Amino acid sequence: MARSTAYRPPTRAVADLATERLAAYAAAAKFEHFPQAAAERAKRCLVDAVACAIFGAQFPWSAMVLDEALASGAGGPCRVPGVSGKTLHVPQAALVAGAFAHAFEYDNLRKPGAGVHAGATVALPALAMAQAVNASGKELIAAIIAGVEVMFRIGAATLHSPEHIGFHAPGMTGPFGSAAACASLMGLSARQTAHAFGIAGSLAGGLLAFAKAGSGGMVKRLHLGRAAESGVLAVRLANRGYEGPRNVIEGRYGVLEAFCEENDATLLTQGLGQVFEIERVCFKRYPCHVTAHVPVQLLRNLMTTGRFGADDIHAIAIEASGKVLSHHNERAPADIMLAQYSVPFCVAIAASTSDATASTTYFNGLLLHRWPSRVNGSTNVCGTRPGTLTCHHGVSVPTGTPLRYSGRQGSSAPRQRLHGEISLHKQEVDRALPSRQRSRSGHRSDFKWPRVRERRILV
Repeated sequence: MARSTAYRPPTRAVADLATERLAAYAAAAKFEHFPQAAAERAKRCLVDAVACAIFGAQFPWSAMVLDEALASGAGGPCRVPGVSGKTLHVPQAALVAGAFAHAFEYDNLRKPGAGVHAGATVALPALAMAQAVNASGKELIAAIIAGVEVMFRIGAATLHSPEHIGFHAPGMTGPFGSAAACASLMGLSARQTAHAFGIAGSLAGGLLAFAKAGSGGMVKRLHLGRAAESGVLAVRLANRGYEGPRNVIEGRYGVLEAFCEENDATLLTQGLGQVFEIERVCFKRYPCHVTAHVPVQLLRNLMTTGRFGADDIHAIAIEASGKVLSHHNERAPADIMLAQYSVPFCVAIAASTSDATASTTYFNGLLLHRWPSRVNGSTNVCGTRPGTLTCHHGVSVPTGTPLRYSGRQGSSAPRQRLHGEISLHKQEVDRALPSRQRSRSGHRSDFKWPRVRERRILV
């Protein structure tokens, strides 16, 4: 869809420079200003980010980033999670930590999604800066909250539309979150912080070309590291007197106009200081793109409730949003990142293992980015009915009555209301269940499965 070039000035609600209001908020952030729930979520965000970085340090794409950072910035005041015996200067530490945290698609994000990753692009660059300025724990937590409040509002105001036109949103929102947190820790004034945002706007970027190129998915890991680093650079330059446009977010040719297909600038400051966006931080359960989490968990719940295994599945149909269909439907992932980005691939891997949260089968399946043989080619995404997963299989239940599932995902995953139902024709089930030897999956292995209605889960 072509974007209109006609300039639509921001509404009166944001005409007083939303960028400056966000900057003033970040500059004034104090631990005592925030409710306990916000502080607790900030702590969890930081702990999760550190854990993700330690885990992500083991991969070869992380080692390359670390080697480059050591070549250009070794010997600074910052220790980096997952790196022992070596220290870095703040920009390089932020680059490495952000890339490490995003190295295996485990880092935390926002629910509902807004193209923002709080751990990699706020908490970890803040941790690096806190070491450099000898900040207290309370100062660090306050800075993380300030960074998240700014970044999440920018992400919300984009209406998650940058990715519709090819931008990887965290690379665009991340520099602002990093800058807000680091400006707070360095004690920048509101005006200096606004200049830092103005600089960060020209450092924002990241393209989704990898999603369609069939190669080069490794670069996605770098986007969050660069975003974290860019925020640090913007703040350090602003501290030296460097200037940037103080309406860079909502102004003419600013972030919302340049990066977005559509936007709502009123969301930039809506509820600022009263509604705490950091409470929307959520934590991933599976090492894959968040769009795969709901169908993966729904499938696992359905398999448990219906007592069937991978060998019983004939086909899986995932009816999802247009974005999943256009961005996350890779049929032949050429590398691990593209595998993690593919909803049908991740669902197929989940179908082949008994525990998708911890199983080495799931982990190794992603690493090998190979389709499980039992469900190869039978997992598909279509856009006809968003939020529906349909699993066609031959499972049978003794009573022939519908099995239903209803509940919420656990707190470690993005929360969604889940509903599911398995419906079978009772007469056919009764005919298909003679008392004879069953397979290891608990079902008869020597007869054809009865015709069944669709197993459908509605999100």
